[in-house]
Order: sequence, then C-alpha cells, then structure tokens
Amino acid sequence: MSKLGCRCGHVIVDQTDSLPYKASLLRDEAENGFWDEVHRELKPLVEVAESGDKTAEAQAFGECAHWCSAADELEGRISSHYIHRASTVYECQNCGRLWVQKDASESFVSYVPESEAYGAILSVAAGESEHGN
Repeated sequence: MSKLGCRCGHVIVDQTDSLPYKASLLRDEAENGFWDEVHRELKPLVEVAESGDKTAEAQAFGECAHWCSAADELEGRISSHYIHRASTVYECQNCGRLWVQKDASESFVSYVPESEAYGAILSVAAGESEHGN
C-alpha cells in the first residue's frame, strides 16, 4: 500500500521505512504459530552451522550458501514468516484514527480514539516519553 485515504480527508502515505504512524500487528492467535515456524527454521540451521559440515550447510541454505551469509538467509526466512502473519496498522496524523488491516487483505477497518486527535501512539518516540525511557 502506498496511500490510504482517511475519512477525515487526510491521505496517509506509506512510501518509505520507519514511519512514526505505522506499525505491524501480530495477533495473539497467530503469535504461537509464528514462533513455532521460527523454531522450525532455527533448529536445523543451528545444528548444521554447529556441525561445520559444508555439504549439509549448502543443502540447508540452498543456492544462497554460495553468495549470502547464513544470517542473511535466516533473517529472510523469519521475515517471510512474520510478514505472512502480521497486519499493518496506520494512525492518521490528522484525526488520530487507527486503520487496522483486515486479515491478509488490502482492506482496512478504522477505529476512532476518544480524544479524536493524533496521539502518535505508534511512534517509538511517543512510547519512550510515556514510559520514561
């Protein structure tokens, strides 16, 4: 998604990384499945890496073993599982409305905050200042 029109008329733009008004949501019902998949990915790869067997390493990491690091391959695999299970959330910087992605679709559902104002609740900086970090 690159743009989402809010009901207040503001256009939420998503064309870069590290946006203070965007977050990923891993639903509680999906969390155990995500960690199970991470464990299934990690266990055999760690065993192969610890064994020092280059043939087994090449088989475990496939073609990637020749041109990328094991850490890069593992990061890619875990990221893929996370992206598959996570939903995107946006906070309108004008009215504070939260837009939550429905399942894995391109549709979003909105929720209006009681204050009806932008609170930067998805921003790391806002979270740090609220908790004294």
